[in-house]
Amino acid sequence: MVAKPLPAWKKGLGISLTLSVTAALFVLIYNFEEETLESLLYMRQEFLLVAALMVFSLWLIEGLRIKVMVATLSSKRISLFTGMQIYLMTFFFAAVTPFAAGEWPALIYALKRNGLSIGEATAVTVMRAFVTRILFTAAAIFMILYSLEQPLPAFLNKVFIYTALGSLATTLVLLLLVWKPHHLEWFLKKVSFLAKSARGRKLYSFLNEEMREYRDATLSLNRWKTGSVALIGLLTLSYWFFFFSIAPILLLGLNRVVPFTQALFWQLVIQMITFYVPLPGGSGVVELGVARLYSFFVPASVLGLFILSWRFFTYYLLLFFGGLVALNKIKL
Repeated sequence: MVAKPLPAWKKGLGISLTLSVTAALFVLIYNFEEETLESLLYMRQEFLLVAALMVFSLWLIEGLRIKVMVATLSSKRISLFTGMQIYLMTFFFAAVTPFAAGEWPALIYALKRNGLSIGEATAVTVMRAFVTRILFTAAAIFMILYSLEQPLPAFLNKVFIYTALGSLATTLVLLLLVWKPHHLEWFLKKVSFLAKSARGRKLYSFLNEEMREYRDATLSLNRWKTGSVALIGLLTLSYWFFFFSIAPILLLGLNRVVPFTQALFWQLVIQMITFYVPLPGGSGVVELGVARLYSFFVPASVLGLFILSWRFFTYYLLLFFGGLVALNKIKL
């Protein structure tokens, strides 16, 4: 009997976890010292609790952001709990696909299941990506213009500049899709040849209807919904501030004090580079990249423990609960 090939998401999950755990264990074993065990024994558990609460806060914040975006861009309403589920499922599919390619389809699918049209769901998805990219691009430009106390290694600095330029270009494209949605009609004209057959006319009519839904949704945003836009921006900033704050909190739990601002910005560097890494979840690159940067102010004896605990709270935990939601919502 020929074994059935594994679904793509299972392959991605296997690759992601294998690379991530291997890289984290490598950092732990390579830097293992007698003080490593002492640091583990004297770890302050209250900071682990704080880190866990911050992870739960990420679910709340992003769930609320999705809820607000749905209310802003469509006439539909979803609950906060539904928004949290959508976030977890979206995180899962982003984490198990190269370049996070599964994120947009998963979000559109989840929103469609909750009553939005494909056009409206696409508008929410584009807006979510756009606001996030604005934040990352602005922070990257700030980092490039104003050097920090400890400069980046030459290679990482060059890669970071290229990714910042890529992020700027992506932001401009997303801005065009949000601000001038009628330009998408050019796409419809290019596929007008589909309408020559009965099936083609049906497909063309479907695309035209969804394009109209998308255009109406984005134009509704342009009608001076400043309050909603400000709230979405605040939630985006809050999400990433909480996410990047988990690392210094865990280091406090390991009885190490770090320069807080630099700890935030260096995670930003790795996160931006991860966008362009063709590995599910950026696994391997993330662990080794963070270990390389944090080695400037984190002793080798605790570096491996830090990487394992940080990846657990910011990746493995979200991956686990996201997988549970995905299995419940979709027949995988």
